[in-house]
Amino acid sequence: MGQPASNHLVDLETETPAARQARLEWERARLDEAYDDIANGRVLSGDDALRWLENELAEAEAALAREPE
Repeated sequence: MGQPASNHLVDLETETPAARQARLEWERARLDEAYDDIANGRVLSGDDALRWLENELAEAEAALAREPE
């Protein structure tokens, strides 16, 4: 994945049209990237996918632990 998921929660009641457009463009780019990965055989399944996810979670937890409070 080229870019991680956004950390910003979206309030659909107050989101401006410009912010919505930017968010949807960002989401479309992530979907296009995913479709390209699938089309080119860059996919994981089963135990490989679980190991990848566990590694991603461990890295995220380590990064959070390094952040000052």
